[in-house]
Formats: sequence, C-alpha cells, structure tokens
Amino acid sequence: MRCKWLFLILILVMALSLLVPGCAEKQEKHIIFATGAWTGDWLTIYPIKILLEEELGYTTEIAETSTPMAWTAIGTGSADLWSNAWLPNQEDLQAEYADTTVSLGVIYGGGPQDPCLQFWAIPTYTSEEYGITSVTDLENPEFVEMFDVDGDGIGDVLGCDASWKCAQINDQMIIDYGFEGLYEQKYGSEAMMTVAIEGSLKKGEPVLFYFYTPHPVFVKYPIGESVTILEDPLGSWGELATIIKAANKEWVEANPEAAELIRQVKMTQDDIAWSMAEIEARGDDVETLTAIAREWMAEHQSEIDSWLAAVK
Repeated sequence: MRCKWLFLILILVMALSLLVPGCAEKQEKHIIFATGAWTGDWLTIYPIKILLEEELGYTTEIAETSTPMAWTAIGTGSADLWSNAWLPNQEDLQAEYADTTVSLGVIYGGGPQDPCLQFWAIPTYTSEEYGITSVTDLENPEFVEMFDVDGDGIGDVLGCDASWKCAQINDQMIIDYGFEGLYEQKYGSEAMMTVAIEGSLKKGEPVLFYFYTPHPVFVKYPIGESVTILEDPLGSWGELATIIKAANKEWVEANPEAAELIRQVKMTQDDIAWSMAEIEARGDDVETLTAIAREWMAEHQSEIDSWLAAVK
C-alpha cells in the first residue's frame, strides 16, 4: 500500500510540473535588451529581436536603461544584452563587470574602414573666417567671447548627456588644455544638443560643440563642407571607437545558439546614421522601429542568410 501511495504521489508531482508554466524553458528562450537612451540603439536591437523571435522562438523585452545602467543591468543579470556598447569610452564599466559579462563581438566601427569618430567641432564658415583649426586655437580671448552662449563671460562647449562617458572626457579636455575658467561644458540630451547645433548652423552663427559619428546631423551638414573637426593634439579621444555587443555571461552560457547568432550580427555606422534619420522623420514607436528594422533587413538579406546558416 505504501508503495502504491508513493507511486501516486510521484505521478501527481509529475502532472503538476507539466501544468506549471515552463519556467526553465521560458528563461532559456527569453532575452532582455538593455538600451543606452540613444536613437542609435534601435537598429542594433530590433533586427536581433526579430531574428530571435522568428527564427529561434524567443520571447523578448526591452528594458529602459541609460549607458551606465545598461552595463549594470547586464552585469547583474537584470538584462541580457547591451548591443551598442562603446569602447574605449566605456572601458571602465566593462572592467567593472568583467566577471559577469562577455563581448559577443563588434557590431560596427572599430577601424579605418568604418571609423566612428568623437571630436570638438565648429561650423566651417567660422573656421574659415577666424582661422580656427585646432582645439589649441580656442585659448584666444576673442574666441572665448564668441563661443559664450549664455553671456556669463565663459565660452561654452555644447556637450552631451551628463551620464555619458563623453561628458567626463569633455570636462577633462577643458582641464588638459588649460581652459579652466575660459570654457565650460553645457550638458544635455542628444536631442537637445542636436537642436541647438542645427539651430546655430541654420542661422550662420558660431558654435563650439562635441559630437560623434554616426549621426544624421552630418547628412544635413557634411563634415568638411559644413562642419570642421578641430585638431586634438593631446589625442583626448584615444583610438577610434569600437562598438560591441556586450552580454551577461550566464545568459550566453545558457543560450549558446542565440549567442552565436548575435555574434554574427554586423552593420556599419552609415546604417546607424540612416536609421537615426528615419526615426527622426517617422517616429520611435514600436511599430515604426520594427518597420525600419525590417526595411534594413530586406536590404541585407544575403548577410542575414549567412548569419542564420552559421547557427543552423
């Protein structure tokens, strides 16, 4: 009798386990994307999202994070993939979570064939009129006054989001070039700075700003023709930026097929700039972002076929 009851209990336990949603299976077939609060993130996310859903049967979600939070998220396991991680800017964050994260390879940038640049720049008309070609030229008191946007007697560098690594580098440049008391960085979101920069360019006004490629602003105002990058003798920005796909190590180990697919995914900074221009014109709701991703995928079907062939 006792054996009979044990057998029945075992059958009941097995039956209940089938009725409970497949937690282990769902975890293995689920991915959470981190974001850096930048329009350029979306094309690095949505094609991967679509491929994992439609080809490998994953469920997906996108967490609202910022650049430092994205590394914390994948480092602690509250997110699985940060597909637009900039190096060397974020090397300190990568090092902080070295034990719990892993790179799944470059997604764009990383060399002279696809150089992602960071720099201080001015309008070409200002460069030509005043002979400003280098950051060192900015020490001239006349130029300090010219780039004083708010009239407080200190020249202004239109910078970036205070939480981004570029904000720290901009502040360090001011110190390294001996510009303390002469210049200060104005912090703001990418959208805010883009509006301010484009406004000055449209009006033909002088403006000193930090920026980077890829960005659609340089489709409207090409580097060289409309915008002059200032020489940086101190090499403040280091090597050319390499943008990687950083992932939670445990998730990668538990999802080898999906991780291998993500390793295959590559694009160019021109692709990112195109997507940002499309988003600016069409919006950033889920349906639009999905449509933009599908348009890009249709133009790169042979590449996508090769990615899928590598994991099937």
